[in-house]
Amino acid sequence: MVMERQHHLRQRIYLAALVVLFLILVGNLFYMMVPRHGFYEEQALENRQVRFRVTAPRGRITDRNGNIVADNLYIADITLPRGALRDTVPGEALERLLTWFQLPRRETLERLQQQKQRGRRRLVLVPNASMARISAVQERSRQLPGVRVESRPRRRYLYGPLLAHIVGYVGEVGQADLDTTEGSGDYRLGDQIGKQGVEAALESHLRGTDGVKLEEVNASNRVVGQRTLWLTDIQPGQDVALTISLPLQEMMDEAIGEGVGCGVALDVRTGEVLAACSKPSFDSNLMTVSISSSQWNALINDPAKPFFNRTVQATYPPGSIYKSVTSLAALNLGLVGMDSVLDPCLGGLEFGDRIFHCWKRAGHGVLDHTDAMVNSCDTYYYQLGLSMDIDQLATAARAFGLGRGCSDIFPSEADGNIPDREWYDRRFGPRGWTRGVLLNNSIGQGEILVTPLQMALLTARLATSGATPDPRFVKEPARDPVMPDPLPFAERHLRWCRDALLQTVERGTGQAAQQDSFTVAGKTGTAQNPHGKDHAWFVCFAPAEKPEVAVAVILENAGSGSVEAAPIAGRWLQGWFGSEERERIIPDPAEPRPLPGREAS
Repeated sequence: MVMERQHHLRQRIYLAALVVLFLILVGNLFYMMVPRHGFYEEQALENRQVRFRVTAPRGRITDRNGNIVADNLYIADITLPRGALRDTVPGEALERLLTWFQLPRRETLERLQQQKQRGRRRLVLVPNASMARISAVQERSRQLPGVRVESRPRRRYLYGPLLAHIVGYVGEVGQADLDTTEGSGDYRLGDQIGKQGVEAALESHLRGTDGVKLEEVNASNRVVGQRTLWLTDIQPGQDVALTISLPLQEMMDEAIGEGVGCGVALDVRTGEVLAACSKPSFDSNLMTVSISSSQWNALINDPAKPFFNRTVQATYPPGSIYKSVTSLAALNLGLVGMDSVLDPCLGGLEFGDRIFHCWKRAGHGVLDHTDAMVNSCDTYYYQLGLSMDIDQLATAARAFGLGRGCSDIFPSEADGNIPDREWYDRRFGPRGWTRGVLLNNSIGQGEILVTPLQMALLTARLATSGATPDPRFVKEPARDPVMPDPLPFAERHLRWCRDALLQTVERGTGQAAQQDSFTVAGKTGTAQNPHGKDHAWFVCFAPAEKPEVAVAVILENAGSGSVEAAPIAGRWLQGWFGSEERERIIPDPAEPRPLPGREAS
């Protein structure tokens, strides 16, 4: 009996326990479904599928031989949702990160506020974060809702200042880019876009197509799904190959040294730019990271203008290197012969109430046309200039491509200026100028302005009787060459001009550019500069009898072209003739030969 009572008691206790447990369960379910319904609904919504945009890697840029000059590094940024900063007041997660990472509060909040104003969808708190900071965020993700570690490619320029003006750089997309860029619907604020040089000119080729993936994330924005669904595959950008040769570019850089100016070398057969060095330069890598305002101000306020691409943006009076144009114009018009002797040079020419001086104040005496070119006699060319009309001289210059931009990748390229009657009438009025302008124009002074690239092209077309196409900086993707109109000059006159330029280097003002085993034809120039010391010019092509390359060099505020610029071209040519690059570029290079009075090296 006692045993039976104990059994029933145990059954009641078990039943009571079950009832209590059931009531607790029901109570918890009620609590979760009614008082805490909003909280758990929010949590469930936070555990959702999210689309992530994955940036496509940008195409690489190489030199003509495949040497990489620009590629991508993958870095990680620590980012926040826009709501992490409300009216300059940081949220809890941002406040924690400011403290943990010991970030400068005012500067950081101002930077994040600027990102919000630019419309960025996520704010970059720490760009290019260290592994220690990345680990801290991942380990404390529950305390940092909405904070992510996002990887992205960052542009890297392996040769920095050496190719900065040609390659250019990338920067963040701003509202101005969205307003002006073709296909801007594919861009978002904060994306990377080419800003200058090849990076900008071939943006659509280099950029590629971003991918889109679907991930399941929790309330802390951590990925919790087991697999990724790609909605749009990534299409990497395509590579670009320059016509530039790294060894030849380095040779030009070394030849110029610390001078302010530039040097350009063209393949006269193809118009390909083999070297184009503008100095001073800047490091393109600085443009891919956040630099301080002091660094930026130092760059843009540098009086030497490191961002200024002197190869195509700077314009200068050509000085005496323009005398080839004056000679060919006069020969073409039948105003002078190839061996004509004009009035002797006594140190200048009187015109009106003024004397126009020759660079040699003692005078050159009696000279024929060839010796006038070889010795760069200004007085002889004053007489040639006065023998023709201003439009006739301008027409001859434009036949070589002067007065217009000649490359296709630099939108800021200068056209230069080749003045004619219409230009002078517009500038000074029909009666505001006289034929005296011809004296200055005939020697490359006055209002004539050219770029170094234009003068390299003029020299190349002199060497090939006009067969050199417009200059090209990009080899791949290939584009059809832009061929010039035929030169309007007789071939015998062009041959005479080439021979006069050869004699200029052999026995005249260009002797500093001579090579032991190859002939060089060239012309020195000293361009007057109203703001300081004269600019030094030299242009040449070589070998003279079988031209391969044309070179133009200018040094600002350096003085005489024969003393300062010609030796630079000479050093580059010495490297060219001794390089393996020459054999790769020129299919049938000229053989070296000893020159009269000199032994072959």
